[in-house]
Amino acid sequence: MSKITDSSQMPFGKYQGMAMINVPADYLMWLYDNNKCNSEVRVYIVENLDVLKKEINDKQKNDETRYYHRH
Repeated sequence: MSKITDSSQMPFGKYQGMAMINVPADYLMWLYDNNKCNSEVRVYIVENLDVLKKEINDKQKNDETRYYHRH
């Protein structure tokens, strides 16, 4: 199988067919942490681990900020 890039389609799961760049980082990390991905997706995740973790961290900060401003 060929190397997965940001523009490759997610090969399985609830985001199947979506460009990898658009698959939520927390979903990819869940697959990785629970050993639910094939070797090609695992390589993509490992190569992008820092970016995925930053996306998750930034999303959590934004969620906390939105929650805080609602009250």
